[in-house]
Amino acid sequence: MKKQISLFVSGTLLLLLFSCNVKNIEKYNEDFKGEWQTKVYYSPTKGDSIRNYLNIDGKDSGFGVACDKDTPFEGCLFFQTGKVKYNKSTKGIQFGNSVSQIHYVTQEPFINNLGKWEMSLDSISYFR
Repeated sequence: MKKQISLFVSGTLLLLLFSCNVKNIEKYNEDFKGEWQTKVYYSPTKGDSIRNYLNIDGKDSGFGVACDKDTPFEGCLFFQTGKVKYNKSTKGIQFGNSVSQIHYVTQEPFINNLGKWEMSLDSISYFR
């Protein structure tokens, strides 16, 4: 019985430790907030020029991949919505409660040498 209690306490402590690393992304770094988009690129899958969109704004955040190049979040091949959570230890972000699609911040927001805000998600540059 002592062993089971010890395992339970250890598991609970690990869960608390890892959950402390997860925050709403705007609370972690306010620079993430805003409307982001990639440059236009050609998608063989869609057979057209497209771009990705990322909007971080509390519970109304959205992420669209391979969307219409001129209209945000229209005709996307992949779309997620919900509050964005960020895991500091893995640099992973999650939209809403879906854990099936985790994306990774490869570079946090910064002002590039052209004076534009830039960040990198899954090794793809986004600008605002």
